[in-house]
Amino acid sequence: MQQLVANEVELKLTIESKDTPLLWRHPCIVTAAIGKPVKHKLITSYYDTPDLKLYKAGISLRIRRISGQWVQSIKSIEKAQAGLHQRMEWEDVIASGHPDFTKINKKPLNRIFANPKLRDAINPIFRTEVLRTDLQLLFNNEDRIELALDIGKLIIGESQEKISEVELELKEGNRGRLFELALQLQRTIPLGLKNTSKAQNGYAFYAAVPPSAVKGQLPELALRDSAEEAFVKIAWECMYHLQMNQDVVLCGDNVEGTHQMRVAVRRLRSAFTVFKKVLGEDASRELMVELNWLANALGKARDFDVFLTETLPQITSEFQNHAGLIEIHQKALIAKKEIYIELYELLNSQRYNRLMLAVAAWLENKGWRENSDSNNHLVRDIAKVTLDKRHRILQKSGKSLASMLPNDRHKARISTKKLRYASEFFASLYSSKKASPYILRLSQLQDCLGVLNDISTTERVVSQVITTKPSRILNEGLYIFLQWNAYRNRYSTALMKKSWRKFIKQEPFWH
Repeated sequence: MQQLVANEVELKLTIESKDTPLLWRHPCIVTAAIGKPVKHKLITSYYDTPDLKLYKAGISLRIRRISGQWVQSIKSIEKAQAGLHQRMEWEDVIASGHPDFTKINKKPLNRIFANPKLRDAINPIFRTEVLRTDLQLLFNNEDRIELALDIGKLIIGESQEKISEVELELKEGNRGRLFELALQLQRTIPLGLKNTSKAQNGYAFYAAVPPSAVKGQLPELALRDSAEEAFVKIAWECMYHLQMNQDVVLCGDNVEGTHQMRVAVRRLRSAFTVFKKVLGEDASRELMVELNWLANALGKARDFDVFLTETLPQITSEFQNHAGLIEIHQKALIAKKEIYIELYELLNSQRYNRLMLAVAAWLENKGWRENSDSNNHLVRDIAKVTLDKRHRILQKSGKSLASMLPNDRHKARISTKKLRYASEFFASLYSSKKASPYILRLSQLQDCLGVLNDISTTERVVSQVITTKPSRILNEGLYIFLQWNAYRNRYSTALMKKSWRKFIKQEPFWH
């Protein structure tokens, strides 16, 4: 008989094999343990068609040998947030180690597996072999968690990849307990968040496709939502956006991945600011300090990415093979490599993983409630006040945009960005016919101001990489670069003026 395991909730963490003894000796595990750890050898085969039709349909089919039984499971491909995996799971005990399609008789699965050609094409594509150690945990508020340590390997043909991870599965109680427990463990055990399941790792390994950058999406808000509900929805989406691009950056030099991580952090910080009345003055202060630390590291990498992929190629296409420009390019590449090494170390650091866990625990446990009146605000009220205020600030600064000094224009760009993020946060509360044109014009203005900011930033980048007295050839390259930037500045200022005139004619969509 098919068993539906509704909304399985797990927090996945990476751990080095040498650190596993620390897990069983940790005080919070010893205190909460029920009984002794139980070990199982798990051999799991994952099935799909050669072109991964099941995976593309959002499900995985696996057969596991455990305790002398064959168990067939179908899981939805989950969306992970800060290592938290939620998914639907269907399980059956079957007679042998091959898929038994007669057991798949419930909607919506039976529609997927009804196609005989699909069933005939399904074969094992990879498998995992792990030694699992389970331990049941019970906490004083009746939260129940199953801790599972998996040590083993992922096998695809002749290739292998090691598995060393901890799963904290919520059996009963509050999801926030998962993050609290992980934070306690992480104080003395090096643990990392894991945003992909074994199945997802296997599919990625099988398809040999590197992860690609993901753009952020914002949730649909409702006018009846409290401000607190709206904040939590927005913040979780920012966290998802951030972490879905983390692996992209760690896999190699991915300019767009770094950019998307930076946007995600900016959006999250902006959400903290927009909902400051809801959260209270002090509730998020420590988290904001850490988010600023992360944003600064991503900003340094992004500055060099823009210089090397956008600014310098435009100049070198006009002045091909100029020795001075080539030297600037080489020096910038060396400096960028060092900055990315620092960024990789940061994203693998315990400080970064602790930040992700801390934000997630704070969101799950509503960590701001002790010092705020969060239940007394509706999102529609926060939206109107915020949008009115930010629109007025931009209107005021926009009157003199063209004549501003770079530092003042940078402040105007920040005002534009803050208004855009707030507009995107709240757009779903209003008519899309009015909101979309406003956000489009605002985005165009932000892009123009961004180009002008890049001009100042790239000059700062060049000053960083020229650490010795320049030669005649290098001086010539610098002169070309500065003249090019001066031209770009005049041209971009003219575009900015046009964008401002178009934007200011746009009626605020929340009125």
